[in-house]
Amino acid sequence: MKNKIFISGKITGEHIYECTGKFLKAEIEVLRLGFDKPINPLEIDGIHFGISHDKAMELCLNKLKTCTHIYMLKDWEESEGAKIEHQYAKENNIEIIYQKMQRVYE
Repeated sequence: MKNKIFISGKITGEHIYECTGKFLKAEIEVLRLGFDKPINPLEIDGIHFGISHDKAMELCLNKLKTCTHIYMLKDWEESEGAKIEHQYAKENNIEIIYQKMQRVYE
């Protein structure tokens, strides 16, 4: 199976524009790591703002099942859904890659 990666991070409670930007930036990071186009949960058919959390998780986990890797955004621990995806990855031998924290200099 070819390496396939899923991006996981906080969505619920995020402003749509900030959330979209965060996931698009993550796509670029993943491409720079050498992966093909990642699975962005905001682009999964059937997912939209306002969908129930349970339905969104069902759709995300179905996509995650097809992956060899998961890319955990730095805010993943603030998200119940991302924690579920992280646990699923651990239990199913999906390699976990963590987004690096960026240093801020004043």
